[in-house]
Amino acid sequence: MNTTAPRTSPADIPTPSQLLDIALTAAHAAAEYIRGLDRDALEREYKTSSHDIVTEHDQASEEIIVGELRRLLPTARIIGEEGGERPAEQEADGGDGQVVSFYVDPIDGTSNFAAGLPIFCISIGVAIDDELVAGVIDAPILGQVFAAADGDATLNGTVLRPRSTRPAADALVLSGYPGQRTRAEFPEYAARGLGALEEQVSAVRHLGSAAIELAYVAAGWADATALTMINAWDVAAGFHILRRAGGSLRTWPGVEGVEGPDHLQPAYVACTGQERIEVLDALQDELQELRVPRS
Repeated sequence: MNTTAPRTSPADIPTPSQLLDIALTAAHAAAEYIRGLDRDALEREYKTSSHDIVTEHDQASEEIIVGELRRLLPTARIIGEEGGERPAEQEADGGDGQVVSFYVDPIDGTSNFAAGLPIFCISIGVAIDDELVAGVIDAPILGQVFAAADGDATLNGTVLRPRSTRPAADALVLSGYPGQRTRAEFPEYAARGLGALEEQVSAVRHLGSAAIELAYVAAGWADATALTMINAWDVAAGFHILRRAGGSLRTWPGVEGVEGPDHLQPAYVACTGQERIEVLDALQDELQELRVPRS
């Protein structure tokens, strides 16, 4: 793993491999910080509800990542969970006007982190304009680093080999479906949909980190993962790693009803192979119709 990426000239648009090295360097710095913490003495705060936790270490981790990204590529913009969008510090001299964007979740799975569970990660996805080109998911306590640029997806440097998605009756689904917001918005749909999902697949498990769930599906440790409302910083890295590992992805545009890049869409179903799990896709189709009825 390269944790000493060289600083990139403002005149250059780095290659996907160079961008991955930059993301790995930033993730490694944050992971080192997190591994040094005493997690028995954490203080938590709440953003919008008791389901939306933040700690001082989410913010500190993001600042470490931003500092490294700024040092290595000052012409990039950064979109972070805690700090929002930060424009580039320098204007690029070349690159035909292309923009590099880093999507940063400094601790994905904060509830797990704050409780002392090891199932959380640093997630950094990289896009050139609207196209994802690199991603890293670093689970610092588990010792798992998932990464991909324009070659194979890897786990700790070992290539992830694709496999087929199992039929629904044999499938393990990692998901917090339908989620708190969807339950509040469409309670009848949520109750019925969860029942249908649990009846038709082998098992549903919620790990509490969208990025880790995507990484584990990419690794072939589960068959699918799905969420109905998510942000780009949660999924950008995972979407890219999944695709480079041979997985398949569908997204839905949600209440805005506007198609766009997959990582900017709020709802998705990701499968470990090209085969799809029909019940998951059908439930997302139904939810999309509820959110934006056809005229």
